[in-house]
Amino acid sequence: MKHYKRVNQLGFVVSDLDKALRDYAEEYGIRQWYRAGKKPTDPMKWYGEAIEDEGFDLIIGYCGKTEIELIKTSADSSLYADFLKEGNEGLHHVSLFVLNLKKAIRHFEKMGYEIVQEGCMHQSFGTTAPYAYMKKPGSGWGDIVELQTQRMFGVIPFTRNRFNLWMGHFLPGMAEPLNMRKIRKYKG
Repeated sequence: MKHYKRVNQLGFVVSDLDKALRDYAEEYGIRQWYRAGKKPTDPMKWYGEAIEDEGFDLIIGYCGKTEIELIKTSADSSLYADFLKEGNEGLHHVSLFVLNLKKAIRHFEKMGYEIVQEGCMHQSFGTTAPYAYMKKPGSGWGDIVELQTQRMFGVIPFTRNRFNLWMGHFLPGMAEPLNMRKIRKYKG
């Protein structure tokens, strides 16, 4: 990954989202979490086959400039569900925010990676977030790299970190802030 300046996101798949929110807030010093939207109509492919996965919740927080993503799934079969079925929980992938997704995919394919899941999340204000999960055949779960970019109004490429620096926060409707007092009080 020497061609990329840094890992922008750590993605964790969890079975208990409320517990994970408290634990990761304490471990990483995250003061505010945001529920990122996922529409059921967002296209998704699993090993090249179109699938529908309405069964996941994405929560995002920041540890410095690194995005911490918590994923809770209720789907029967997906990249996240299979991870949990095999007895795993925790770090699932590292993510790189790229300006040219197709070019980044080609770069990883040259290193022996293949696309295992890809899709595009549609968000508010004409923002889309195309992504691809890449993995080397036969490698373990910890070897997943997510490549993602964002486009505004279909034309302006940007990375989420740059966008957040520009905006200073999520725009209303893009992500819902979570009430941390309720989360900390919850005993599970």
